[in-house]
Amino acid sequence: MTNKKIYLYVIIGTMMMLLLGIVYSYSIFRIEIEQLYGLNKFESGIPFMLVLFFYALFMAIGGIWYQRYSTTLIAFFGTALISGGFLLASATGGLLGISLTYGVMIGSGIGILYGLPLRVVAQLNHPRPGLLTGITLIGFGLSPLLFAPIVRALLEASGLAATFLILGLVYIVVLFVFSILLIPIDNQPKQMERITYPILKDKQFYRVYGLFFIGTFIGLTIIGLTANIGVDVAMLSETEAAFFLGVFSIFNGVGRPLFGYLNDRIGFRLSATLSYASLIVVSLLFYLFSTSSIVFIVVFLIIYLNFGGWLSLAPSATIRLFGKADYSKNYGLMFTAYGFGALIGNALGGSIVNWFTYQSLFLLMAGLAVIGLIIALIESPPNQKTAP
Repeated sequence: MTNKKIYLYVIIGTMMMLLLGIVYSYSIFRIEIEQLYGLNKFESGIPFMLVLFFYALFMAIGGIWYQRYSTTLIAFFGTALISGGFLLASATGGLLGISLTYGVMIGSGIGILYGLPLRVVAQLNHPRPGLLTGITLIGFGLSPLLFAPIVRALLEASGLAATFLILGLVYIVVLFVFSILLIPIDNQPKQMERITYPILKDKQFYRVYGLFFIGTFIGLTIIGLTANIGVDVAMLSETEAAFFLGVFSIFNGVGRPLFGYLNDRIGFRLSATLSYASLIVVSLLFYLFSTSSIVFIVVFLIIYLNFGGWLSLAPSATIRLFGKADYSKNYGLMFTAYGFGALIGNALGGSIVNWFTYQSLFLLMAGLAVIGLIIALIESPPNQKTAP
Protein backbone atom coordinates (compact mmCIF):
# COMPACT_ATOMS: atom_id res chain seq x y z
CA MET A 1 0.00 0.00 0.00
CA THR A 2 1.36 3.43 -0.95
CA ASN A 3 1.93 6.15 1.62
CA LYS A 4 -0.83 8.18 -0.05
CA LYS A 5 -3.39 5.45 0.65
CA ILE A 6 -2.05 4.92 4.15
CA TYR A 7 -2.56 8.59 5.00
CA LEU A 8 -6.01 8.57 3.41
CA TYR A 9 -7.18 5.82 5.75
CA VAL A 10 -5.58 7.60 8.69
CA ILE A 11 -7.61 10.71 7.79
CA ILE A 12 -10.84 8.71 7.57
CA GLY A 13 -10.11 7.09 10.91
CA THR A 14 -9.38 10.49 12.42
CA MET A 15 -12.72 11.84 11.19
CA MET A 16 -14.55 8.88 12.73
CA MET A 17 -12.72 9.54 16.00
CA LEU A 18 -13.83 13.17 15.79
CA LEU A 19 -17.46 12.03 15.96
CA LEU A 20 -16.86 9.48 18.70
CA GLY A 21 -15.06 12.04 20.85
CA ILE A 22 -18.27 13.93 21.55
CA VAL A 23 -18.18 12.25 24.98
CA TYR A 24 -15.55 14.83 25.96
CA SER A 25 -18.14 17.58 25.47
CA TYR A 26 -20.30 16.15 28.24
CA SER A 27 -19.55 18.99 30.65
CA ILE A 28 -21.62 21.23 28.32
CA PHE A 29 -24.54 18.79 28.62
CA ARG A 30 -23.81 18.48 32.34
CA ILE A 31 -24.62 22.12 33.14
CA GLU A 32 -27.94 21.83 31.27
CA ILE A 33 -28.79 18.51 32.97
CA GLU A 34 -28.01 19.93 36.43
CA GLN A 35 -30.25 22.93 35.83
CA LEU A 36 -33.04 20.96 34.18
CA TYR A 37 -33.29 18.19 36.77
CA GLY A 38 -31.86 19.89 39.88
CA LEU A 39 -28.90 17.52 40.29
CA ASN A 40 -25.71 17.85 42.31
CA LYS A 41 -22.20 17.27 40.95
CA PHE A 42 -22.15 13.57 41.78
CA GLU A 43 -25.59 12.89 40.26
CA SER A 44 -24.91 14.86 37.09
CA GLY A 45 -21.68 12.92 36.66
CA ILE A 46 -23.41 9.52 36.51
CA PRO A 47 -24.12 9.59 32.72
CA PHE A 48 -20.50 10.63 32.11
CA MET A 49 -19.18 7.84 34.35
CA LEU A 50 -21.36 5.31 32.55
CA VAL A 51 -20.59 6.46 29.01
CA LEU A 52 -16.85 6.21 29.68
CA PHE A 53 -17.08 2.93 31.59
CA PHE A 54 -19.15 1.20 28.89
CA TYR A 55 -16.94 2.74 26.23
CA ALA A 56 -13.94 1.08 27.88
CA LEU A 57 -15.80 -2.17 28.57
CA PHE A 58 -16.86 -2.55 24.96
CA MET A 59 -13.39 -1.70 23.77
CA ALA A 60 -12.38 -4.97 25.45
CA ILE A 61 -15.45 -6.88 24.24
CA GLY A 62 -15.14 -5.37 20.77
CA GLY A 63 -11.51 -6.46 20.58
CA ILE A 64 -12.69 -10.07 20.95
CA TRP A 65 -15.59 -9.61 18.52
CA TYR A 66 -13.32 -8.14 15.82
CA GLN A 67 -11.13 -11.21 16.06
CA ARG A 68 -14.05 -13.63 15.77
CA TYR A 69 -16.90 -12.15 13.79
CA SER A 70 -17.72 -10.02 10.76
CA THR A 71 -16.18 -6.56 10.98
CA THR A 72 -19.14 -5.23 8.98
CA LEU A 73 -21.76 -6.46 11.45
CA ILE A 74 -19.77 -5.24 14.44
CA ALA A 75 -19.30 -1.75 12.99
CA PHE A 76 -22.97 -1.43 12.03
CA PHE A 77 -24.02 -2.58 15.49
CA GLY A 78 -21.84 0.09 17.05
CA THR A 79 -23.36 2.73 14.75
CA ALA A 80 -26.87 1.62 15.69
CA LEU A 81 -26.12 1.85 19.41
CA ILE A 82 -24.74 5.38 19.16
CA SER A 83 -27.43 6.84 16.92
CA GLY A 84 -30.16 4.90 18.75
CA GLY A 85 -28.82 6.14 22.08
CA PHE A 86 -29.11 9.76 21.01
CA LEU A 87 -32.59 9.24 19.54
CA LEU A 88 -33.89 7.47 22.64
CA ALA A 89 -32.28 10.09 24.88
CA SER A 90 -34.36 12.71 23.10
CA ALA A 91 -37.55 10.83 24.06
CA THR A 92 -36.64 10.07 27.68
CA GLY A 93 -36.34 12.34 30.66
CA GLY A 94 -34.64 12.36 34.00
CA LEU A 95 -31.34 11.05 35.23
CA LEU A 96 -32.23 7.37 34.77
CA GLY A 97 -33.26 7.77 31.13
CA ILE A 98 -30.18 9.75 30.17
CA SER A 99 -27.93 7.36 32.08
CA LEU A 100 -29.29 4.35 30.18
CA THR A 101 -29.33 5.96 26.72
CA TYR A 102 -26.43 8.41 26.73
CA GLY A 103 -24.43 6.44 29.28
CA VAL A 104 -24.94 2.75 28.49
CA MET A 105 -26.01 2.70 24.82
CA ILE A 106 -23.80 5.45 23.43
CA GLY A 107 -20.86 4.39 25.58
CA SER A 108 -21.13 0.80 24.33
CA GLY A 109 -21.38 1.91 20.71
CA ILE A 110 -18.37 4.20 21.00
CA GLY A 111 -16.33 1.39 22.53
CA ILE A 112 -17.21 -0.90 19.64
CA LEU A 113 -16.50 1.62 16.87
CA TYR A 114 -13.39 3.03 18.55
CA GLY A 115 -11.57 -0.21 17.86
CA LEU A 116 -12.17 -0.07 14.09
CA PRO A 117 -9.85 2.84 13.14
CA LEU A 118 -7.18 1.62 15.57
CA ARG A 119 -7.43 -1.91 14.17
CA VAL A 120 -7.03 -0.56 10.64
CA VAL A 121 -4.06 1.68 11.53
CA ALA A 122 -2.33 -1.24 13.26
CA GLN A 123 -2.48 -3.17 9.96
CA LEU A 124 -0.94 -0.39 7.88
CA ASN A 125 2.69 -1.00 7.00
CA HIS A 126 4.39 2.13 8.29
CA PRO A 127 7.69 2.60 10.21
CA ARG A 128 6.10 5.01 12.74
CA PRO A 129 3.10 3.15 14.21
CA GLY A 130 3.11 5.34 17.33
CA LEU A 131 2.84 8.51 15.27
CA LEU A 132 0.06 7.09 13.06
CA THR A 133 -1.87 5.95 16.12
CA GLY A 134 -1.48 9.40 17.65
CA ILE A 135 -2.67 11.13 14.48
CA THR A 136 -5.74 8.90 14.31
CA LEU A 137 -6.56 9.53 17.94
CA ILE A 138 -6.21 13.28 17.53
CA GLY A 139 -9.77 13.35 16.21
CA PHE A 140 -11.14 11.96 19.46
CA GLY A 141 -9.26 14.58 21.44
CA LEU A 142 -10.14 17.49 19.15
CA SER A 143 -13.83 16.63 19.10
CA PRO A 144 -14.91 19.27 21.67
CA LEU A 145 -13.34 21.97 19.50
CA LEU A 146 -16.14 21.23 17.02
CA PHE A 147 -18.89 19.85 19.22
CA ALA A 148 -18.71 21.99 22.38
CA PRO A 149 -19.86 25.19 20.64
CA ILE A 150 -22.31 23.26 18.45
CA VAL A 151 -23.87 21.53 21.46
CA ARG A 152 -24.00 24.81 23.39
CA ALA A 153 -25.72 26.55 20.45
CA LEU A 154 -28.20 23.69 19.97
CA LEU A 155 -29.03 23.63 23.69
CA GLU A 156 -29.66 27.37 23.72
CA ALA A 157 -31.76 27.26 20.56
CA SER A 158 -33.71 24.02 20.96
CA GLY A 159 -33.19 22.47 24.38
CA LEU A 160 -31.78 19.13 25.51
CA ALA A 161 -34.26 16.75 23.82
CA ALA A 162 -34.01 18.37 20.37
CA THR A 163 -30.21 18.43 20.60
CA PHE A 164 -30.13 14.68 21.22
CA LEU A 165 -32.53 14.13 18.31
CA ILE A 166 -30.42 16.13 15.85
CA LEU A 167 -27.23 14.36 16.89
CA GLY A 168 -28.88 10.96 16.49
CA LEU A 169 -29.97 11.70 12.93
CA VAL A 170 -26.56 13.04 11.93
CA TYR A 171 -24.62 10.17 13.49
CA ILE A 172 -26.58 7.37 11.85
CA VAL A 173 -25.65 8.69 8.40
CA VAL A 174 -22.05 9.83 8.87
CA LEU A 175 -20.84 6.88 10.96
CA PHE A 176 -22.33 4.45 8.44
CA VAL A 177 -20.36 6.08 5.61
CA PHE A 178 -17.07 6.08 7.50
CA SER A 179 -17.55 2.45 8.51
CA ILE A 180 -18.11 1.43 4.90
CA LEU A 181 -14.82 3.08 3.92
CA LEU A 182 -12.73 1.48 6.68
CA ILE A 183 -14.17 -2.04 6.83
CA PRO A 184 -12.44 -3.39 3.66
CA ILE A 185 -9.00 -2.59 5.10
CA ASP A 186 -9.42 -5.02 8.00
CA ASN A 187 -7.69 -8.10 6.62
CA GLN A 188 -6.81 -9.85 9.85
CA PRO A 189 -8.00 -13.48 9.76
CA LYS A 190 -10.80 -14.41 12.13
CA GLN A 191 -9.97 -16.70 15.05
CA MET A 192 -12.71 -18.87 16.51
CA GLU A 193 -10.59 -20.63 19.11
CA ARG A 194 -10.92 -19.82 22.78
CA ILE A 195 -9.66 -16.33 23.59
CA THR A 196 -6.71 -16.25 25.99
CA TYR A 197 -4.68 -13.39 27.40
CA PRO A 198 -1.00 -14.39 27.75
CA ILE A 199 -0.16 -10.76 28.56
CA LEU A 200 -1.77 -11.23 31.99
CA LYS A 201 1.29 -13.29 32.90
CA ASP A 202 3.64 -10.46 31.94
CA LYS A 203 4.46 -7.95 34.67
CA GLN A 204 4.99 -5.29 32.00
CA PHE A 205 1.25 -5.32 31.37
CA TYR A 206 0.49 -4.34 34.96
CA ARG A 207 2.99 -1.48 34.92
CA VAL A 208 1.48 0.05 31.81
CA TYR A 209 -2.03 -0.65 33.13
CA GLY A 210 -1.33 1.17 36.40
CA LEU A 211 0.18 4.18 34.66
CA PHE A 212 -2.69 4.31 32.17
CA PHE A 213 -5.23 4.10 35.00
CA ILE A 214 -3.72 7.05 36.86
CA GLY A 215 -3.37 9.15 33.72
CA THR A 216 -6.99 8.61 32.69
CA PHE A 217 -8.25 8.96 36.27
CA ILE A 218 -6.80 12.47 36.40
CA GLY A 219 -7.74 13.47 32.85
CA LEU A 220 -11.31 12.19 32.79
CA THR A 221 -12.17 13.59 36.21
CA ILE A 222 -11.05 17.07 35.16
CA ILE A 223 -12.63 16.82 31.69
CA GLY A 224 -15.99 15.92 33.23
CA LEU A 225 -15.88 19.05 35.42
CA THR A 226 -14.21 21.51 33.05
CA ALA A 227 -17.27 23.64 32.29
CA ASN A 228 -18.35 23.58 35.95
CA ILE A 229 -14.93 24.73 37.13
CA GLY A 230 -14.84 27.38 34.43
CA VAL A 231 -18.22 28.75 35.53
CA ASP A 232 -17.94 28.24 39.31
CA VAL A 233 -14.26 29.06 39.90
CA ALA A 234 -12.97 31.03 36.90
CA MET A 235 -16.27 32.94 36.70
CA LEU A 236 -16.79 32.33 32.99
CA SER A 237 -20.15 32.39 31.27
CA GLU A 238 -21.49 29.09 29.92
CA THR A 239 -20.69 30.23 26.38
CA GLU A 240 -17.12 31.13 27.39
CA ALA A 241 -16.76 27.78 29.14
CA ALA A 242 -17.81 26.02 25.92
CA PHE A 243 -15.26 28.09 23.99
CA PHE A 244 -12.41 27.17 26.31
CA LEU A 245 -13.46 23.52 26.30
CA GLY A 246 -12.87 23.64 22.55
CA VAL A 247 -9.49 25.32 23.05
CA PHE A 248 -8.44 22.73 25.61
CA SER A 249 -9.48 19.97 23.23
CA ILE A 250 -6.82 21.17 20.79
CA PHE A 251 -4.21 20.24 23.36
CA ASN A 252 -5.99 16.94 24.04
CA GLY A 253 -5.70 16.25 20.34
CA VAL A 254 -2.14 17.49 19.98
CA GLY A 255 -1.08 15.38 22.96
CA ARG A 256 -1.78 12.20 21.03
CA PRO A 257 0.65 12.60 18.10
CA LEU A 258 3.09 14.50 20.36
CA PHE A 259 3.39 11.68 22.88
CA GLY A 260 3.24 9.12 20.09
CA TYR A 261 6.27 10.85 18.57
CA LEU A 262 8.00 11.09 21.98
CA ASN A 263 7.36 7.40 22.59
CA ASP A 264 8.97 6.56 19.24
CA ARG A 265 11.95 8.88 19.89
CA ILE A 266 12.77 8.81 23.62
CA GLY A 267 10.84 5.75 24.81
CA PHE A 268 7.98 5.00 27.14
CA ARG A 269 9.78 5.63 30.43
CA LEU A 270 10.92 9.17 29.68
CA SER A 271 7.58 10.05 28.09
CA ALA A 272 5.67 8.82 31.16
CA THR A 273 8.09 10.65 33.48
CA LEU A 274 7.59 13.91 31.59
CA SER A 275 3.82 13.48 31.74
CA TYR A 276 3.56 12.90 35.48
CA ALA A 277 6.12 15.55 36.41
CA SER A 278 4.11 18.19 34.55
CA LEU A 279 0.84 16.99 36.10
CA ILE A 280 2.29 17.40 39.59
CA VAL A 281 3.33 20.97 38.84
CA VAL A 282 0.03 22.14 37.32
CA SER A 283 -2.15 20.39 39.93
CA LEU A 284 -0.30 22.18 42.73
CA LEU A 285 -0.40 25.41 40.75
CA PHE A 286 -4.20 25.29 40.56
CA TYR A 287 -4.46 24.33 44.23
CA LEU A 288 -2.49 27.44 45.19
CA PHE A 289 -3.81 29.95 42.63
CA SER A 290 -7.24 28.69 41.59
CA THR A 291 -8.83 32.13 41.40
CA SER A 292 -6.56 33.24 38.56
CA SER A 293 -8.10 32.90 35.10
CA ILE A 294 -4.61 32.67 33.58
CA VAL A 295 -3.73 29.80 35.90
CA PHE A 296 -7.03 28.09 34.99
CA ILE A 297 -6.19 28.25 31.29
CA VAL A 298 -2.57 27.11 31.65
CA VAL A 299 -3.38 24.27 34.05
CA PHE A 300 -6.18 22.88 31.93
CA LEU A 301 -4.15 23.11 28.73
CA ILE A 302 -1.42 20.95 30.32
CA ILE A 303 -3.88 18.46 31.82
CA TYR A 304 -5.65 18.01 28.48
CA LEU A 305 -2.30 17.66 26.71
CA ASN A 306 -1.22 14.90 29.09
CA PHE A 307 -4.55 13.10 28.94
CA GLY A 308 -4.33 13.00 25.16
CA GLY A 309 -0.79 11.74 25.54
CA TRP A 310 -1.87 8.70 27.55
CA LEU A 311 -4.39 7.80 24.86
CA SER A 312 -1.39 7.48 22.56
CA LEU A 313 1.22 6.09 24.95
CA ALA A 314 -0.95 3.16 26.07
CA PRO A 315 -1.78 1.75 22.59
CA SER A 316 1.76 2.42 21.35
CA ALA A 317 3.22 0.59 24.35
CA THR A 318 0.77 -2.28 23.80
CA ILE A 319 1.90 -2.72 20.20
CA ARG A 320 5.58 -2.37 21.07
CA LEU A 321 5.45 -4.82 23.97
CA PHE A 322 3.01 -7.44 22.71
CA GLY A 323 3.03 -7.12 18.91
CA LYS A 324 0.41 -6.35 16.27
CA ALA A 325 -1.17 -9.77 15.81
CA ASP A 326 -3.46 -9.63 18.86
CA TYR A 327 -3.54 -5.87 19.18
CA SER A 328 -7.35 -5.44 19.28
CA LYS A 329 -7.69 -8.05 22.01
CA ASN A 330 -4.69 -6.86 24.02
CA TYR A 331 -5.48 -3.17 23.85
CA GLY A 332 -9.12 -3.87 24.62
CA LEU A 333 -7.97 -5.44 27.87
CA MET A 334 -5.53 -2.60 28.52
CA PHE A 335 -8.30 -0.08 27.89
CA THR A 336 -10.33 -1.31 30.86
CA ALA A 337 -7.91 0.87 32.88
CA TYR A 338 -9.57 3.84 31.17
CA GLY A 339 -13.01 2.59 32.18
CA PHE A 340 -12.07 2.13 35.82
CA GLY A 341 -10.31 5.49 35.80
CA ALA A 342 -13.50 7.11 34.50
CA LEU A 343 -15.81 5.31 36.91
CA ILE A 344 -13.74 5.77 40.07
CA GLY A 345 -12.39 9.18 39.14
CA ASN A 346 -15.73 10.79 38.39
CA ALA A 347 -17.48 9.19 41.37
CA LEU A 348 -14.72 10.29 43.72
CA GLY A 349 -14.26 13.65 42.02
CA GLY A 350 -17.94 14.57 42.17
CA SER A 351 -18.11 13.54 45.81
CA ILE A 352 -15.04 15.57 46.76
CA VAL A 353 -16.46 18.67 45.07
CA ASN A 354 -19.80 18.18 46.87
CA TRP A 355 -18.15 17.64 50.26
CA PHE A 356 -15.11 19.92 50.03
CA THR A 357 -13.81 22.20 47.25
CA TYR A 358 -12.47 22.09 43.72
CA GLN A 359 -9.05 22.89 45.17
CA SER A 360 -9.17 19.71 47.27
CA LEU A 361 -9.73 17.74 44.09
CA PHE A 362 -6.53 19.10 42.56
CA LEU A 363 -4.56 18.20 45.68
CA LEU A 364 -5.71 14.61 45.15
CA MET A 365 -4.62 14.81 41.49
CA ALA A 366 -1.14 15.95 42.55
CA GLY A 367 -0.85 12.99 44.91
CA LEU A 368 -1.88 10.52 42.22
CA ALA A 369 0.60 12.08 39.77
CA VAL A 370 3.38 11.54 42.34
CA ILE A 371 2.47 7.84 42.48
CA GLY A 372 2.53 7.67 38.68
CA LEU A 373 5.92 9.38 38.57
CA ILE A 374 7.34 6.89 41.07
CA ILE A 375 6.07 3.93 39.05
CA ALA A 376 7.54 5.38 35.87
CA LEU A 377 10.93 6.05 37.48
CA ILE A 378 11.35 2.83 39.45
CA GLU A 379 10.69 0.36 36.68
CA SER A 380 8.98 0.73 33.34
CA PRO A 381 8.56 -1.32 30.17
CA PRO A 382 11.46 -1.69 27.78
CA ASN A 383 11.07 -0.25 24.32
CA GLN A 384 11.46 -3.44 22.34
CA LYS A 385 8.72 -5.91 21.46
CA THR A 386 8.43 -8.96 23.64
CA ALA A 387 5.95 -10.65 21.34
CA PRO A 388 5.66 -10.88 17.54
